[in-house]
This record gives sequence, structure tokens and C-alpha cells, in this order.
Amino acid sequence: MTAFEVPEDLREYAPGDAATICTQCLAVSAADPANAQAAEEVRFEDVVESFPSGTAGVRMALVVGMLSSLALNRSNIEALVEDLAEDGVDAMLVLEHLEGESALQPRVAIGRRRHQLEQLME
Repeated sequence: MTAFEVPEDLREYAPGDAATICTQCLAVSAADPANAQAAEEVRFEDVVESFPSGTAGVRMALVVGMLSSLALNRSNIEALVEDLAEDGVDAMLVLEHLEGESALQPRVAIGRRRHQLEQLME
């Protein structure tokens, strides 16, 4: 598990003021803020090497956490993906790398969700 603080401007997308992302199944859940690190200190590359760092890493983790329900989270995912693009991060490429990482056992079918997300964002 990787625990991180959620910046105030991203809390509307998060399960809490702090969250964790499982480095095996990619589940994102609320965390105790006392156990979380600032976004700049978190080693998001422990999830997959191409995972962005800092606030962009928080955004990407939140996107991954919402993939289980594209229908309910569509507008939030789109907003986060657009913000990531403004930061120079290709969220679809990160999802492709997550899909190809054999050590991961994601709870959702990353490839299928990536394809659906690409269709929604066209």
C-alpha cells in the first residue's frame, strides 16, 4: 500500500483527505492522514515505473480508483484526465503500462476500462 495526502483541490474526487493505492490490486481507499505522505514524497513509481509523481500521481491514482464504475465517475475521470494532460501526463499510456505489468493483479480489467474510457472521451 502507498498512502498519500490528497491536495485540497482534489478532495472532491477522493475517498478522503488521504488515500492509499494498493501496489498489487490498484484499489484506492481512504487512509488515515496521520499515516500519509505529502504527494511530493510518495513513490508512485512503486506501482509501475511510468506512474507520474507528485500531484499528477495523486490524480492518476484517483483515476485508477474510479475505473471500477465509469458510468458513475465519468465526469470526474474526464476532469482528472484533462488535468493530467495539462501536466504533460498521458493517462491512457499510464493505463496501458498498468495493463501490461504482469506483477499487478488489478481488481478491474484495466485494458477494457482504458478502451471504454478512450471511447467516452472521443
